[in-house]
Amino acid sequence: MKKNKQLLVAALGLFLASCGAGGGAKKTPGGVDFVVHKSGSGAQLKLGDTVLLNIIQSLNDSVIVESRKVAGGPVPFVISKSVNKYDLMDGLVMLKEGDSATFTIPIDSLPQRPPMAKKGDKLNLTFVVVGTYTGAKQKAADDKIIAEYAKTNKLNTTTTPEGVYVAVAEQGAGEKPQVGDTVVVHYTGKLINGTVFDSSLDTTLRPGAKIEPIRFPLGRGFVIKGWDAGIAALNKGSKATLLIPSTLGYGLQASGPIPANSVLVFDVQLVDIVKGKPEAPAALQPGK
Repeated sequence: MKKNKQLLVAALGLFLASCGAGGGAKKTPGGVDFVVHKSGSGAQLKLGDTVLLNIIQSLNDSVIVESRKVAGGPVPFVISKSVNKYDLMDGLVMLKEGDSATFTIPIDSLPQRPPMAKKGDKLNLTFVVVGTYTGAKQKAADDKIIAEYAKTNKLNTTTTPEGVYVAVAEQGAGEKPQVGDTVVVHYTGKLINGTVFDSSLDTTLRPGAKIEPIRFPLGRGFVIKGWDAGIAALNKGSKATLLIPSTLGYGLQASGPIPANSVLVFDVQLVDIVKGKPEAPAALQPGK
């Protein structure tokens, strides 16, 4: 969330600019011209909302940055009280879910001219309001995606109290790990579309790395919450597929090849459980 806010601030604050597209069809209370290209049918945005935006910043007709190319998906941003007209908060609350609008500020009106701009230029910022985010809304969407995936792939799942879906392919004969035990796990991580983003069994994803399981103390926050919950549900020796809702994965924050709000699929094998004092985790771990 912090990185995404910095992206918007970089677009709005670093350049002290917010932008627009059309010729002043509307104005924010602060006096910034904007035009709505597409009117959505969703709820009106308001202070305190976490809004999901696709952002395009341009100087005149030249695109400077597109958030989808930088962040891999919509940028989450919390709407707060406007401090000055250049932060565009008072403009965002004039939009609805589904709206697409461009705000324009003449370069000459800015307190400081961006280095790439010249006198008479216009700085434009287009917001596409994808929606608003709540944990409950995202969980409902994730659960639907997981149910469809499990049905398509013929997975018989059970659900942990935390909300991780577990499909055991091969039941191990050993005991289940407890919080503080060091678990030894082989894994392959995929997106819901099948794209593999990490694996302890594929050196092409980690050139030069050994093929070996990872080790980490269970329940100590060394991995994403979905891993702690899913691995805790397995007996030693088990092979299983963990279907992890985004709220128990990386949530709103994209991570490398993993887009924000992604349901994660992990094929795992609980190779061993080391009782007693937790061992130091490996340097490379999924979820960190």
